[in-house]
Amino acid sequence: MEVVACTCPVCGRSVPQLAVSTEVLDVVVNALEAGSPTLAGLELKERLSCPEAAAQAWVSHLLSCVAAWPTYAADEDVLRSVDAAFADVARPEHFTNFTHCDECREHDDTLRARTRDTLQRQDLGTAGWDPISFCSAEGIGYFFPTLARFALLPAVWRDRDWYADQLLSHLAWEGAENGFRSWCTPVQRQAVAELLRHMAQTRAAMLTRHGCEGALADAVRVWCDTSEQA
Repeated sequence: MEVVACTCPVCGRSVPQLAVSTEVLDVVVNALEAGSPTLAGLELKERLSCPEAAAQAWVSHLLSCVAAWPTYAADEDVLRSVDAAFADVARPEHFTNFTHCDECREHDDTLRARTRDTLQRQDLGTAGWDPISFCSAEGIGYFFPTLARFALLPAVWRDRDWYADQLLSHLAWEGAENGFRSWCTPVQRQAVAELLRHMAQTRAAMLTRHGCEGALADAVRVWCDTSEQA
């Protein structure tokens, strides 16, 4: 099988063009969730009868570029709303109070090195080392379309938990006094509320598996119950 490669318009990487169905993608995701990118590539090779190098390169791109993921039809409307609501947020010069300490500077350096299109799951760390925890409201707003996409993806990154758990924590922080919510416009608040409702409707099994039901409920109380308030 001859495989043609093209350049990803987002990350600039040369990527094999493979016709991956939803069923095959599910098999690949299961292998990634089990912690084995190599097995994911082998599964892809077996099901598509493509060269192993092409299969492994496709999986590698999937893990490095949020735009590589085939968008499930059920997510398109809510992500379109998020994109529209935050489209005009300018990229700030700095994302944290970078002069405060070495940790703030390191997180600022991480985020300044990325754009909405090039931000990677690895950049977002863990609950204990998360640059978004130190980020300004403007910075969160700039990256929010990408953060929303990561939150809807399964937990397929090695040594990283499901990103939705981290994002829900940011959205629920300090309750009604949440700084990001206070910064958002009514349209942006509504888009975040729609995302949370969408997660509740479409990611129930993942929320249960990762113990995030309480985190979602906390975020819903902040954004959905009060999303129409100024």
